[in-house]
Amino acid sequence: MRLFEYQAKELFKAYGLPVPKSVLVSGLAGVRGAFATLSPPVAIKSQVLAGGRGKAGGIALVSDPAQAEKEAARIFELAIGGERPSSLLLEQAYPHDAEMYVSVSLDRGDRSFVVIAAQAGGVDVESMSGKVIRKLPLDGISQPFADEVASELKLDGERARQFSKILLSLERLAREKECELAEINPLAVGRDGMLIPLDAKVIIDDNALFRHPEFAKLHPEDEFEGEASRQGFAFVRLGGDIAVVGNGAGLVLSTLDLVGDAGGKPACFLDLGGGAQQERIEAALRLVNRLPEAKRILVNIYGGITRTTDVAAGLLAVISGGGSKPIFARVSGAEEAAAKEMLAGSPVRLYRTAPEAVEAVVMAG
Repeated sequence: MRLFEYQAKELFKAYGLPVPKSVLVSGLAGVRGAFATLSPPVAIKSQVLAGGRGKAGGIALVSDPAQAEKEAARIFELAIGGERPSSLLLEQAYPHDAEMYVSVSLDRGDRSFVVIAAQAGGVDVESMSGKVIRKLPLDGISQPFADEVASELKLDGERARQFSKILLSLERLAREKECELAEINPLAVGRDGMLIPLDAKVIIDDNALFRHPEFAKLHPEDEFEGEASRQGFAFVRLGGDIAVVGNGAGLVLSTLDLVGDAGGKPACFLDLGGGAQQERIEAALRLVNRLPEAKRILVNIYGGITRTTDVAAGLLAVISGGGSKPIFARVSGAEEAAAKEMLAGSPVRLYRTAPEAVEAVVMAG
């Protein structure tokens, strides 16, 4: 589970990490009031889970209420990584002369945490030279450990003391909340000598969520993802206009690649799973038929444990209900001939191979 910036900063505050004063707004009506509680200049930041907000225009620096409303209106309409924000964070801008990077991440292979720190921050930190990378002790880090990292970064005096304190708090957060990643990028080096996290990224290990009920309500459940979970199939919204349905994660992923290579944009990933019966197949097809952004449905089935006749029956049941979106299908494998006979004369457009079906569904747009 990846947290929004404002949620991650609430965690930071709970663990004693300093963050700028900020106000969250969910609509334009709240922008002027939020701006009035801060001292200009103020940063307006899109609250999306996609990266690269700054480069995409999702962050703006404003100095008066009218400019704040204008930029907020623009950012609310700006899709970043296919995602439009439902809220914006208005944050006190913090004058600074330099930026650093620090993160604590989970190394699953080594069953340990790793700290990465650098004397520079930014979107390309992975390629920077001069990084400090240290494996963390299994029982947590100590003050001497944090001081050693600060020393390796060539920090001294008050700046080294502040950095060590921040690293200790960040490591405790990552360990206690079972994070895959707790990252500060950038960690601003202020003109007043203070170190302040200007951005926050926190990713919680999904496998540990049952131990952390405090995160259960952070992301309201997507209506379609919730229904898919209850019905027993995997579903992810992707924002395009072609709903992709298949049986088996590998098959669906490869179909998504084919759609992308052909110039199309998938609306969703839906994996029926092995051995799906007609009832589940019908439920899946009804779900994607209701997906607002999906204009067409692409079904790619290779029958084995899942019988293609069950798939055909599910397709026909959805069509008989009326209002079905155009369906393009490749049906192959067990009981293929019988399935195709069932679909003969129906609105389902059948294709011999997956690439042929993909080309047709993309061209239809």
